[in-house]
Amino acid sequence: MSADQPGTPLAARITTNQLLSEIEVGTAAEQVFSYRWFRQSTDYITLSNLAFPFGPTFVESLDQLILEGRSHPGKSTLMRGDLVELVGSSGTGKTTFLTHLIFTTLLPQSLPDFLSTPLGGRGLNVTLVQPITHRSVIPLIRRSLRNHILHISPTTPIQMVDKVIKESLSRLTVYRPKPRWKDYALCMKKILDNATNYPRGISSSSVEGDGEGRGLDLLVIDGMGDPHYPTKWIEEQKGNNRYYDAVYKDKDRILGMEDIGLKQVMECIGRIRKEVGAVVVMSTQGLRVSKESSPLFHTHLPPPYPSPFSPSSLDINPNIKLSDLNPTVWPVNIQITFTGQLKALQFPMETTLVEVLQSKYQQRMKDRNEDQTKVYEGIVKMTQTNTGNVSTMSGGKFRFGINNEGLLVQI
Repeated sequence: MSADQPGTPLAARITTNQLLSEIEVGTAAEQVFSYRWFRQSTDYITLSNLAFPFGPTFVESLDQLILEGRSHPGKSTLMRGDLVELVGSSGTGKTTFLTHLIFTTLLPQSLPDFLSTPLGGRGLNVTLVQPITHRSVIPLIRRSLRNHILHISPTTPIQMVDKVIKESLSRLTVYRPKPRWKDYALCMKKILDNATNYPRGISSSSVEGDGEGRGLDLLVIDGMGDPHYPTKWIEEQKGNNRYYDAVYKDKDRILGMEDIGLKQVMECIGRIRKEVGAVVVMSTQGLRVSKESSPLFHTHLPPPYPSPFSPSSLDINPNIKLSDLNPTVWPVNIQITFTGQLKALQFPMETTLVEVLQSKYQQRMKDRNEDQTKVYEGIVKMTQTNTGNVSTMSGGKFRFGINNEGLLVQI
């Protein structure tokens, strides 16, 4: 089988066997992702010629920043094998952003009508891991699908809309574990076992059976850090203050169910990225900003949780392949910090209290009579790039809106 495309120069053509022998991998997914980082090769073939690109985030300002740091001929800002970390405090828009990614991935490319009205979705498979302590996002995903379809085609019959929503949600697999590391690890292992044998980019309609083992294109973990403090509290009550050191540093230790921790979870995530080629997006609660003047948060999770923007990580040679740094746990590619809703400008010093109260009252009356979109802001940073604002420690800022129904909108 040849990996060349029509019109490719003869010198640049390469067979699949030659490609596999050069980069020393044994599966197609490993071939795709490893060759992404094999940029020193003179025969480098772009990812778009080897795999299905995942596509953009559909947040225009965010996509522009990511493309500045990592260009793509098809304008795909998310790549197979990416690990995207979402950080922020409560109410900053993390869950809304996750819902937006999920619904645009589940949404089919077109309506099943006579004109095949384009919807702009990916029609791919998504797995959501959300602890039982979090409010389910399924109603929000359903509402996003319905609103988008009716916005594109207002005359679409309700029966067809419901059919499209049902077909889209059939590509979503949901796990609701307890906020404990062993439950998370079992979910990751189950996901890995069910997804490794299927190629990327196939729709659920072409998969026979009850849905077990279907392809995995997007893995979303909402509340990645939730098990940390319950586990830490339990171990402190037992008097085992060196719990994490014992589990992570003693490689010869045989682990019981009570010893399974973050290390095993991150190992499974690394295998999902490397062997399956899925995009992994995980959210963590921001607990402490790095400086008073900085909106960025410290990572409160222990190793081996990736911290690519720590001072020690900055000493790594950017020319080294990421897969060579750690063969099991690959680091974060994209980190997005959600800073919350934009604050209105302060009133001038000469403003009286009566004027302030009148202004607030008028604003409340205005909000009641019309839809009010609140503007939120975020900061995106990327590793393994030296171009664009995303390559700096301060990152690049982007904005998005959230309407009265809690749905993400462009501004």
